[in-house]
Amino acid sequence: MFTGIIQTIGYIENVLPQGEDVRLTIEAASLGLEDIAVGDSIAVNGICLTVTDLDATH
Repeated sequence: MFTGIIQTIGYIENVLPQGEDVRLTIEAASLGLEDIAVGDSIAVNGICLTVTDLDATH
């Protein structure tokens, strides 16, 4: 059974409901965000999330 590759641990800093959607702000500076771009997908606890915005640590 493949259990995944954990590259870092992040923390949910904010949860913002937006209609039927929810926007999460996740602190994950240790992930190395320089290789991540808006539109990329990141798996979080087995759920694929789409990057919609980036700053230095979120």
